[in-house]
Amino acid sequence: MEDLPALRTPRLLLRPYRSDDVDDVLAYATDPEWGRYLPLPDPYTRRSAEEFVARCILVDGESRFEWAIVHEGRVSGGISLRVYGSGSAEMGYSIARPLWGQGLTTEAATAVIAHGFEKLGLARVQAAADIRNEGSWRVMEKLGMQRTGVAHGDRLVRGERVDSVFYEILAEGWSPPATATLATEGPPDLRTERLVLRPFNMGDVDDVFAYASDPEWNRYLGLPEPYTRRSAEEFVSSMVLADWETNPMWAIVHEGRVSGGINLTTRGRDQVELSYSVTRPLWGQGFMTEAARAVIDYGFQSMGLARIYSFADIRNKGSWRVMEKVGMEREGVMRSNRLVRDTRVDDVYYAILRDEWSPPA
Repeated sequence: MEDLPALRTPRLLLRPYRSDDVDDVLAYATDPEWGRYLPLPDPYTRRSAEEFVARCILVDGESRFEWAIVHEGRVSGGISLRVYGSGSAEMGYSIARPLWGQGLTTEAATAVIAHGFEKLGLARVQAAADIRNEGSWRVMEKLGMQRTGVAHGDRLVRGERVDSVFYEILAEGWSPPATATLATEGPPDLRTERLVLRPFNMGDVDDVFAYASDPEWNRYLGLPEPYTRRSAEEFVSSMVLADWETNPMWAIVHEGRVSGGINLTTRGRDQVELSYSVTRPLWGQGFMTEAARAVIDYGFQSMGLARIYSFADIRNKGSWRVMEKVGMEREGVMRSNRLVRDTRVDDVYYAILRDEWSPPA
């Protein structure tokens, strides 16, 4: 089974389904109008949603692809691609009714067609819809697909035989709309004068283990001690699996090696917590400040945040000096806030507001 790639468009994240998507699927799929033209169980129960999500999780990533459509942090529909041996594939899609008429299905389908032609080497993508579902086949036309015919009485919906309308598009005749952006996997790379911040991948385990097994690096963090290779594997795995819509995480790469990490964790509608670390040989050289500035800029510019805050063990003066260098203001001290190495420690809190931030020149 291949890993299903995550795809991103200007407003959406298309990612593999997860077990905790059941509630979101149930929320939109129990809308009778949403399911009006679909051959779904009636009534649509929680068990129906569980079985749907389970089938999507079990796709092979070679002949069948199932993406959850994530909009503003919630699964709001799905889009699929079933690949046949002839270089053809069939696409299917649906989206929650409150999002109809906003071009979001077209946006998602554009990314999937691009993936099919550019990454899978397909020659042809086809799609079909209940002929009464004008909204669905209008999406196909907006994508540049051509109608190829109608099959009478082709499907059974709510005990009624209905016609299906068929569309197709060929690789040689396709070009993405100018308004669409082909997705990327994970958060975007950020570049500073001396660093590259990029998503973690499983090949980073050795580098993470090299710096994280240093007891002095770990002194104020309270991580497993001794820090083993298994600890590094589990950390990197959690970074790879993180939902970057709500928790973007970057590896800090210096001279070709992963030398630390930095991330933003959503703590409310428009505020996040900033966390960071860098390998000990790079302490005191401004690298952490450089990375933090890039991530703060990203948070305010690309995520539309109102507030970014951070905290550190009050004994870790180097860490809270970074916060001051990036323009954060001290907000206070939480006394005896955490247990680190069996000792209760105070944490010092800093924050920066959007109104206090200056965009990069």
